[in-house]
Amino acid sequence: IFISGAKEFIRYKDAVAFTLMSGFITGSFMVYLSTSQQIFQVQYDLGEWFPYIFASTAFSVGVATFLNSRLVIRFGSFNIAYWATMGYAGISLLYVLLFFSGINPHIGILILFFLIQFFCVGFLFGNLRSLAMEPLGHIAGIGAAINGFVSTVLAVPIANYIGSFVDTSVLPLFIGFSVFGLLSLLTILFLKKHRNTLNFQNA
Repeated sequence: IFISGAKEFIRYKDAVAFTLMSGFITGSFMVYLSTSQQIFQVQYDLGEWFPYIFASTAFSVGVATFLNSRLVIRFGSFNIAYWATMGYAGISLLYVLLFFSGINPHIGILILFFLIQFFCVGFLFGNLRSLAMEPLGHIAGIGAAINGFVSTVLAVPIANYIGSFVDTSVLPLFIGFSVFGLLSLLTILFLKKHRNTLNFQNA
């Protein structure tokens, strides 16, 4: 069942592409989860404030997820994922350009970048999974299993590799965000072009 489901899964380029994007975004986000304590407690010496700072960034994801439930009907999953990917890649590249020296900015500036970054993540998580599952209704169970398996297999080594560089500076974390944000952006731009071509042919 798994083999036949996997063969069916890879027939749909949208499902494969959105699954890869999900792995890219999840992997780079997992780097933050695994290094946030080191960043705030060691690099910024904010041990007692760590739970509150971590909660504030989680709150940003929660707000975006709630808004997404209201906006997705009006704008569609693809459009929201497209703009969220643009924001995710853009804000991480902006950080890299502004703080390329590796010197950590003021904690308020860093938190602002994290809040915007994870606001975009909140829109991406649900929409990427639902977009990947759109063409897989006839194999929904095995499709969801493959989607989760592939995105996790991608995410773990990404998080492991980038996290190994986050020692004395936050910069490697945002470089990781930038790399996988750009990969995700290139993927969704390809899909957008493909969808526009299909719509033109069907018109």
